[in-house]
Amino acid sequence: MEDIQTKVFSDFNPPATTDGSYGGAKKNSNATKQHYKMKFAEELVKVNQRLKSSKTKVSIEATKGAIQLRATLPLKPNETGTQNQQKKQYKISLGIPANFEGLKTAEEEAYELGRLIARKIFLWTDKYLGVQATKNNSITFVEFYEQFEGRYFETRKKTIKSEHTFGRYIDVYKRYFFKDLPINESNIKSLLLDIKQPSARNRSLTVMSVVAESLHLQIDLSKLRLTYKPQKRNIPSDKEIEISVDNFEKHYSKNRLKNRDCKDNWRIYKIVYGLLAVYGLRPREIINQPDLQWFISPQNIHNTFKVHESNKTGYREVFPFVTRWIELFDLKNFDNISALKKYSESWNNAQQLKSRVQIISTNFLHSKIPFSPYDLRHSCAIRAHLQGVPIKAAADNLGHTVEMHTKVYQRWFGLENRRKAFEQTLLSVNEIDILKDENNQLKKRIAELEGELTICKLKLKNC
Repeated sequence: MEDIQTKVFSDFNPPATTDGSYGGAKKNSNATKQHYKMKFAEELVKVNQRLKSSKTKVSIEATKGAIQLRATLPLKPNETGTQNQQKKQYKISLGIPANFEGLKTAEEEAYELGRLIARKIFLWTDKYLGVQATKNNSITFVEFYEQFEGRYFETRKKTIKSEHTFGRYIDVYKRYFFKDLPINESNIKSLLLDIKQPSARNRSLTVMSVVAESLHLQIDLSKLRLTYKPQKRNIPSDKEIEISVDNFEKHYSKNRLKNRDCKDNWRIYKIVYGLLAVYGLRPREIINQPDLQWFISPQNIHNTFKVHESNKTGYREVFPFVTRWIELFDLKNFDNISALKKYSESWNNAQQLKSRVQIISTNFLHSKIPFSPYDLRHSCAIRAHLQGVPIKAAADNLGHTVEMHTKVYQRWFGLENRRKAFEQTLLSVNEIDILKDENNQLKKRIAELEGELTICKLKLKNC
């Protein structure tokens, strides 16, 4: 695994994108596939050059996700050649996948076949007739589970982001597909149809698309996708956000005697809460290599928060949506920053990072916060719209495309927020009308005063 990562991906950087949607993921995936294909093609050339240099009369080809050996061999049993032909060029499939591990196996098999040819002792066994390859291509879901990680990272660079993605995939796989059944189109579709919940079905469909691609199965799963109706979210008001921030300290103060080692952990969750509310960050972005030194730096005059490039949508510098909350929530408190720094350095792999994110949600629940961490992020999208922030600016701040950002605030833009929007718009219109009236009155009064002034000047002149 490490050898593949070094050989294939050491010089590859996934494309930067602020799109966390399907489009952004697809862009990243396509770039990764293109890089892998290039490296594989380079390695295939090297293997064939080695075979040629050793005068081995066998070459290697890769087509449709599998590797074949190419050689001139005696005719197959019961095969008749033309004009007393005794030999023919064949492509031999041994069921070897077209990946780097497969290339190693194929090169070994090529040397073995070359020795048989050179000694003139080659025979058409089941192995070379393709019977063995057919058997090798049959794999169950349980068997694939043991290979999934190796297959996945054989064609992808291992990063925090890709490990996180694979973690989600393996969770779905264990839940819905850990079956002692052969992997084929019929069984894949049958298992997917058993999943009735739209979001679960669609996540599973994505996982099965990855599995099918790995096994070079041509399956169209698009017709199995279900329309997803998002769950209702409790988008908090500014007042609710302000009064809930102290719940963590209250919760931990009640439980200090039970666990003294954790008595100050409220500092972690309070600052995380504040950063979520002020900047609309993803929880993972706060504890995955945050630039806290910059955040508290005197040079940070605009109070921005820098998101590390290894996060979902890459690097970005985020402006606060509610600047006054920075002071209200005491976000730059030294003790709270120190607690967050320690927490953000307490994980070593994607699974541990995932666990830290889950703990944040758990603490929201235990501290009786009446909404989830992600609700704070969605409230920023809505707040930006109500404040009249240009959609592109708000989307960039949140790490969205404009399209995705629009979907977010339209999805959660409930009756109360629509009322606020109308009130603010009507208020602005009314204010303009009032100013117009006042302006007209002032113009009228100025005209009157100018008339009076003219009369006074005439009187003074006559005197």
